[in-house]
Amino acid sequence: MMQPQVLIPWDREEAISVDEAAHAALKSAGTIWTWARDRHIGRRVGGGTWMISHPALMMLLNNDAAALSAYLAGDRRSDHVGSYFDRLLISRVS
Repeated sequence: MMQPQVLIPWDREEAISVDEAAHAALKSAGTIWTWARDRHIGRRVGGGTWMISHPALMMLLNNDAAALSAYLAGDRRSDHVGSYFDRLLISRVS
């Protein structure tokens, strides 16, 4: 299986902290950390702090498995995936 392309390439505009994600999702930081690890919506940056992809978090919360799968495969430009970036006012990279 290919490595999930979460926050690859790195884009600070797309990334939010675990605490910011917990607030946005109305979940605990522990839940967000677990989702980051198990559902691939985030990654450790530089071997340190976990950062969460805000668009990937929204895809997960919307139960949009197709968009999340495409995102994790590296798609940032298709209309389906890109619509999450657009709604969050994040430029599409890659």
